[in-house]
Amino acid sequence: MTSTHRTVNRIVRILESVARSGDTAVSLTTLVRELEAPKSSVYGFVKGLCAEGYLDEVHDGYMLGTGVAHVLGPAENSIVLLIEDVLEEISARTGETVTVAIRVASSVVYVHSLPADYEVCYVPQLKVRRPLLPTSSGKLFFALQPKPGDEELLAKFEPNQRSKLQAELPGIRASGTALNRGETVPDVAATAVGVFVDSVLNAAITIAGPTTRTEPHLQHYGDIARELLERAGFGQP
Repeated sequence: MTSTHRTVNRIVRILESVARSGDTAVSLTTLVRELEAPKSSVYGFVKGLCAEGYLDEVHDGYMLGTGVAHVLGPAENSIVLLIEDVLEEISARTGETVTVAIRVASSVVYVHSLPADYEVCYVPQLKVRRPLLPTSSGKLFFALQPKPGDEELLAKFEPNQRSKLQAELPGIRASGTALNRGETVPDVAATAVGVFVDSVLNAAITIAGPTTRTEPHLQHYGDIARELLERAGFGQP
């Protein structure tokens, strides 16, 4: 399993905390509390990030700097921009919440979402790490693009749930579709399909909604998404 580096971990957590805050500044006190690290250590990281343009210091804390948008932010060929038309078409044809998920280490992060047509719907929180399994997108990444240490993720589950997840993997590989029926969020069902760029799995698209409305259509929604991705050149090879 890949080892972690404390300094890198703390810098990443600072950036993620500030990113989640949006237009609200994050104070040094808040960062110290979230990182559970000495104030002097966190302050040193923050000052360094400010010096490099990744954070801006404002009167009540810190916000993302221009370096994030122009150096680390999405370029013209970023995955969301590449599949923007596909996402719009999936949304129009399913009416449910359509979300783009990226794998980050042993987590998934939702980076973009189109709202459902219904008042009662699934509303995902963006730019927040969540466990890879048993999300529909996480199952897809786990099945189609395994990474070192993935088996240790399965080991954390109870035997019955672990066996169930393992039993799903061959079907996911064969169909290119992964399902979640209330396993992550109660009463929410979802299907996920992969976005492939140059034959490499870059992201997952999920279609999710209330179980009673969405579950009967999960496979159909997955078929729609895969068809549109294949037509646009982002289908599974």
